[in-house]
Amino acid sequence: MAQDRKYGNPLTVTSQFPFCGLPLRLDSYRGCQFQCGFCYARNRIEKHSGVAPARIGYLRRVFRRVFSQDPGELGLVGEFLRRKVPIHFGGMSDPFQEIESRFRVTHDYLTTLRDADYPTIISTRGALVAHEPYLSLLREMKKVVVQFSLTSTSDRFRNQLEPYSPSSSVLLRAMNRLSDAGVIVTCRWQPYVPGKSENPREFVGRVARAGAKHLALEHLKVPIDANAPAWRRFERDSGVLWRQEYKDKGAVRDGREYVLRGTEKLDTIRTVSMITREASMTFGAADNDYQYLSDTQCCCSGVDQFPGFENWFKHQIGYAIRKSEGNLLTYESISDEWLPVASVDRFLNSHTRLGKKLGTRGTVSDHIQFRWNHPNVSGSPATFASVAPTERFTPAGFRIYRWVNRPFLPKRSCL
Repeated sequence: MAQDRKYGNPLTVTSQFPFCGLPLRLDSYRGCQFQCGFCYARNRIEKHSGVAPARIGYLRRVFRRVFSQDPGELGLVGEFLRRKVPIHFGGMSDPFQEIESRFRVTHDYLTTLRDADYPTIISTRGALVAHEPYLSLLREMKKVVVQFSLTSTSDRFRNQLEPYSPSSSVLLRAMNRLSDAGVIVTCRWQPYVPGKSENPREFVGRVARAGAKHLALEHLKVPIDANAPAWRRFERDSGVLWRQEYKDKGAVRDGREYVLRGTEKLDTIRTVSMITREASMTFGAADNDYQYLSDTQCCCSGVDQFPGFENWFKHQIGYAIRKSEGNLLTYESISDEWLPVASVDRFLNSHTRLGKKLGTRGTVSDHIQFRWNHPNVSGSPATFASVAPTERFTPAGFRIYRWVNRPFLPKRSCL
């Protein structure tokens, strides 16, 4: 049920900015009616009940202020917007959940993005996106990618794990409809459930026939709080105690989740990437530790291959790892890339703010450089598979990293 209280923080900067090319996150709602038990966002905001809509007109007011202000008064979000860094629409809730038919906040925000000719990536598990008035609105947007998230292309398996979201067959038809209308469509296989998900050839073949241009793959993450009601339901429906399963496989903690070790994921990544390329799609590795195995440069999203998305954020560790040449990885590989100057600390929880700790302003640069020189900190280059720190530093004082048995994917025969 929707709350009367409005969602007051729809446009923000994701905590993954140190290694993500899409740090701007827009959500038209807080909370989600789809109630996917595996959803990391749901397990983090379980304390909130119901769904709260953001305010109509909010985004238009932000754009009007940002594009009329003096550059020195923009703030961090304003700097990203003036740079035209693409917006990820649907980072913590689904913009096309059923309640959108009542509040139409998503429609209002998409109208603003269309009018501003602003590059936008929409993430959804909803079919409403392929119906009017949204279909016509998306066709009018010159810089938009619609990314559908699927656990499976099988109705039986998907309905078991996602009983409150549209069936796979409905979503595949929605993908087809958008693709036929000229809208760029991609797919995120998220989560891939080890031992449960379907044969990769079946999954890849179906999304390719539905018109997807790109496929990203992300393995299931297990929340630290395995007692959250939504997660307990997911374990019951899947028939597996995943925390114990992951523990037996040597899973490691990454922030608020347990994730499989790289060696447990690499074979699946290689298989899916090969089949994806055979289907004439590009591949994205959405597991953070293997992000660099993606075919394209912007994280796992693949959006940098499409016109209008050139200003994705490049001053981040994930891109530095891709950009470094030879066996050594250096911060200098991204030092000339554009960087905002405002503080990012206000967008982070108190445990990850650096300003007071380091006696700095807590800028994006402060955070990235701190992670670069502290390999044991989450998000440092050493958290990427096969990247190891050395005791050597560049003349500017930045630690040098090196590859250790760097993995490679099968030859990209279709690219």
